[in-house]
This record gives sequence, C-alpha cells and structure tokens, in this order.
Amino acid sequence: MDIIQSIHSAYPNLTKKQKGIAQYLMENPEDLCYITLAQLSQRTSSTELTLLRLCKKLGYDSFLDLKNAFREYTQNMVRVLSSTTYFVPEVKNENTSAKTELLQQICREEARASQEFFSSVDLQEIIRSARQIRKSRRIFLCAHDISRALAIFTQARLKLLGIDAFFVDLTSIEQTQDMLEQLCKEDMVLFFSFPKYYYPLSSIAKNAVSRSATVLTITDSTASPSAAYSNYLLLCRTSTRVFYNSLSIPMALLNLLLSYVVIDMGSDYPNALPVGGDPQE
Repeated sequence: MDIIQSIHSAYPNLTKKQKGIAQYLMENPEDLCYITLAQLSQRTSSTELTLLRLCKKLGYDSFLDLKNAFREYTQNMVRVLSSTTYFVPEVKNENTSAKTELLQQICREEARASQEFFSSVDLQEIIRSARQIRKSRRIFLCAHDISRALAIFTQARLKLLGIDAFFVDLTSIEQTQDMLEQLCKEDMVLFFSFPKYYYPLSSIAKNAVSRSATVLTITDSTASPSAAYSNYLLLCRTSTRVFYNSLSIPMALLNLLLSYVVIDMGSDYPNALPVGGDPQE
C-alpha cells in the first residue's frame, strides 16, 4: 500500500483539521519530497505538533518517515510517467530503398523545423534571459533524462565564461532538495523541460519561486509544468519522426542564448576565460 492509499484508508478516522491536512497531502504529494516540517506547517496553517500527531495516526513514527514515503511514491510516479520512448517507422527490413527514402524525408523535416525555428525565434526573450544569466550570482541547471546532456553542455559553456553554474539531476531528490535549500533571490534556476515532462517539476519550480530565485525554462510548450512559474520562457520544438525528443533545435537555441552572453560581455569576455582558456572550446 503506497502513501496515498494509506491516507485514503485512514481518512474516515481523522479529525476535521487532520482531514484538511490530509487533503493537501493527497493533492500535492510531490511537495512533501522537498519541504520541511516548518514549511508544511505554514502551508497547511497547522502547528508542527498537529502534523506530528497526524504522522502517528497514518502509521509513521516521524515526519521524516512520512516524507520518505512520499519520496518513494514520487519516484514510482516518475518511473511510470517520465519514461522515454521512440517511434519505429513502418518500413520492411529488407527494403533498403524505402529506408533511404525515409531518411531523406527526415532530413527534409529537420531542415524545415530548423528554418521555422530560426525564422520565429524570440530574440528579445533570448537577450533578456542572457542578461539575467549575467546578473545572477549562481545558475542551477536542472534536467532529467536526455535533457541532462543539454544541462551539462550549458554548464561547460558558462564555466568557460567564469559564471558559476551547477548541474542538478532532478531524478535525485537529495540533489534537488539541497539546491532548493540554498536558493536566494540572486540565483537563477534554469529548467530543461521536454516531454515526457518530469512529474514533480511543477512542485520544484514552485519551491524555487517561493525562495525568490529567478526561473528560466527552456521547453517545447507553454503547457510545460514549470512554465507557469517562469520569469523567462524559451520555446523550441523537439519531436521528430523517430525520437520523442531531438536535441537539434534545443542545442541551436542554447547556442544563441550563450552567444548573446558573450556578446553582452563585450570587452569583459577575454577576462572571463580561465588561464589557458580557449575561446573556441
């Protein structure tokens, strides 16, 4: 029995106040992965003692035990909802010419998608985002699954420019909570968010905003879980004929964003390079 089922089972025997707290827990299960007892007390307008009594009533010895149960539930939901996939085109294995034609079609589709991106990209939003990157004290690059490659690439480029950048693997609840506990208003959190969207991302973004950090999301749609909490939003297409997410256009977007960071540095750019640094790296 998972934590949500446990709460449902215990619900009829809870007090009115406990039922209100339980309702919050069931409606926001991923929040419990990242918040403290004091924060939950504030969000549910309850005393810490009331929350600890509820933990006991649900069968948990401490708030930490309850929190771990929600972490286990969230990680299971991530496995179910955030798994990657690809599409297998219907081409007979022995038909070489059909395979070649399909690859040519993909080339044409990639070219069209690239042309559409460069003809419609919001350069002003890129400029605003790049300038905010320069203003921020630290940049936390948050990603999961294939998007981790984008985050690691961005981290390498920003470090080359002397900007403090830290990669956060969202699949690690410990890393994510550690980041959230550090955040302040001088920091920026950059989320890479593509389908299938990371299940707890909305909660993570909401927590970042509650700590007054600036949020930038690079995503494929305004429906992305972190989009509603973003100060800056950069959009690009990722789906292709074969792969659920292609990195071609996101990489093009990143190159534009990081190029403007360099442009905005102007004469400060060479001074940002480490000793022996190569501007062409």
